[in-house]
Amino acid sequence: MVGDTMKSAAKNLEDIVKEKMSVLDGTAHSYAHVYRVAKIATILAEKEQANVELVQTAALVHDIGRAVGEPHNETGAKLAREILKQSTNYPQETIEKTVKIVLHHPIAFRDRLATLEEKIVWDADKIDLLGVIGIARLFHWLGKKPFEAALDTCFQELKPIYSLLNTPSAQKIAKERYQRTIASLSALKEELSTEDLRTS
Repeated sequence: MVGDTMKSAAKNLEDIVKEKMSVLDGTAHSYAHVYRVAKIATILAEKEQANVELVQTAALVHDIGRAVGEPHNETGAKLAREILKQSTNYPQETIEKTVKIVLHHPIAFRDRLATLEEKIVWDADKIDLLGVIGIARLFHWLGKKPFEAALDTCFQELKPIYSLLNTPSAQKIAKERYQRTIASLSALKEELSTEDLRTS
């Protein structure tokens, strides 16, 4: 019965988040990103034997503040609290833990992560910045900036992400994506200099 109730609550929350984030459709931080992060976070929570329901809840609302305004972690934490309080399926303890996870999910808050669940959602969010999808998302996100600026951001910000992952499971499952990141950036660098054509 409890399991069915939580599944129902999760589905209801998913519908609410989809509706709230519909203004971000087509962006690098749309609900599609949130859905991927929730799936990655669930895999990590199961491997790390963490609180799966808490992780899923926090992952679903981690970027909801982007639909409201910046700083999105703060606006998101406030909105997440309001949404979860309106449901009778979330204990106060779960709400408070979720709010804290949302507050601390940006990359700058890595040193403030205190619980395993905070680390898992942080890791899941950053894994979605690795691999080909990460490069595509970053270029899309920086689309209005000069091409050279977007390139600099790619080379400076994507490479270190893997080394910042907190959990052993995140490092393990993201290794192949990290390798694709490095290979893609290396190929990009060669093509920018036309060095790839010299060896053809």
